[in-house]
Amino acid sequence: MITSIVKPMQRLFPIVLMLATGLFVNACQTAPAPPPLPEMNFTRFQPIYLDVGNVDIIDEFKSPQHEPNVEYLVPVSPTDAMHAWVHDRLKASGANKSMQIVIKDASIISHAPEGTNQLLGPAPNRRYDARLEVEMRVYGTDAMSEANINVVATQTITISDATSLIERKRIFYRMVYDLMESANAEFEKQIFAYFPRYIMYNQTP
Repeated sequence: MITSIVKPMQRLFPIVLMLATGLFVNACQTAPAPPPLPEMNFTRFQPIYLDVGNVDIIDEFKSPQHEPNVEYLVPVSPTDAMHAWVHDRLKASGANKSMQIVIKDASIISHAPEGTNQLLGPAPNRRYDARLEVEMRVYGTDAMSEANINVVATQTITISDATSLIERKRIFYRMVYDLMESANAEFEKQIFAYFPRYIMYNQTP
């Protein structure tokens, strides 16, 4: 009796294993991939046409590439977002003058909660502070700038240590997006307030 039971089970086991393996493979194949993050652009805003011959970006901020700085690890860094903003929003439509966009700070700093012992492992929650500081200068024929503005924008978030890598990327992307929303509003305010004679209102997209 024992032999007659064991042999059918031995013949049945490979079939069960194949079915289980097939179900596992199908589950892996049908699992939806996370949607890609959208491109960071600012084409939803009207471009600003400037009476300058060129717009140059100067990257004064250089990431140290180590903690507490983490801007080099996020999907879109504040520096890259600022470059995209300049490309999409500022249009050089003049001939003689020039504009410099100086990125003085574009950092994201990681902070452990107060009282956390760093030797005991990662903190349950960590705060991240993003800061963007940009100066715009308009130059004519002289070495000194004719006009300049300075814009500072900040954004702070807290992420749990249990947050998945995919969700972290989305949170950081949104952080930089919100940072640029604040910066964009301030840029518009100051450009129209302090650079009115350099704006070409008769231009159209």
